[in-house]
Amino acid sequence: MKYKADRGPIAYVAAVFILRLAIWALATPLICALSVLPLVALGVFIAPINHHHQHVNSFRAAWLNRLYDLLLAPQCGVAPYGWVLHHNLGHHVHYLNQPPHESPDESHWTHADGTKMGAFAYSVHLLLHHQIDIIHVGLRHPRQFRYFLLMKLPLWGLIGVGLWFRPLETALVFLLPAFLTLFHTIWATYEHHSGLSAVDHFDASRNRDNRYYNVLTGNLGFHTAHHKRPGLHWSLLPELHERIRDQIPEEQILKSFW
Repeated sequence: MKYKADRGPIAYVAAVFILRLAIWALATPLICALSVLPLVALGVFIAPINHHHQHVNSFRAAWLNRLYDLLLAPQCGVAPYGWVLHHNLGHHVHYLNQPPHESPDESHWTHADGTKMGAFAYSVHLLLHHQIDIIHVGLRHPRQFRYFLLMKLPLWGLIGVGLWFRPLETALVFLLPAFLTLFHTIWATYEHHSGLSAVDHFDASRNRDNRYYNVLTGNLGFHTAHHKRPGLHWSLLPELHERIRDQIPEEQILKSFW
């Protein structure tokens, strides 16, 4: 591993994946159905781990990172390199640009006429359009897009094996929870930038300076720091946040958990 701080998140991702496999292999369809919401609850904490891994890979060896991608993807609903394209090379580059800008944010919170979306409209729009946006960004970044397409093969292979042997259990333990986890992830990102028509990194994001929130999300509450240096490991964000805190508008630093 590149950073010791990733030990806990990696162990958590592996443990939840093993739990899913156990339910998939041993439980009845009824138990699988009753497990959907608990698995979503576990999955929402894997989503930020996936986010951080896509910014700064957890392992030094490339093959371990790609194997880790295959543990993360079916639990979060985001295919390997999908986040790299849509989020890293899309949203982070364009998040200050809202429609009708000619190069709008891939996670934009305004309608085409520039009016603000509600949280639900934003979530549904992004859910329905993110694959199209991945392709658009991928065409501008062919190397990463090629990796995205190549990693589809083992991912779809694993899903295909699951559907072949236990189709209902695969849908209930992996596919449905991953879809709901993805929707929650999108919904949770709405507050990061919505309503902040900014032209500068320092006043373009809301932050949550709450210990418990940042423990559970891997310091995503320090969102201005993350956008200022998106290649910085998540464990180092609190230090950067403290250095730039006086440049962030006070009303954009929230103290509550949610």
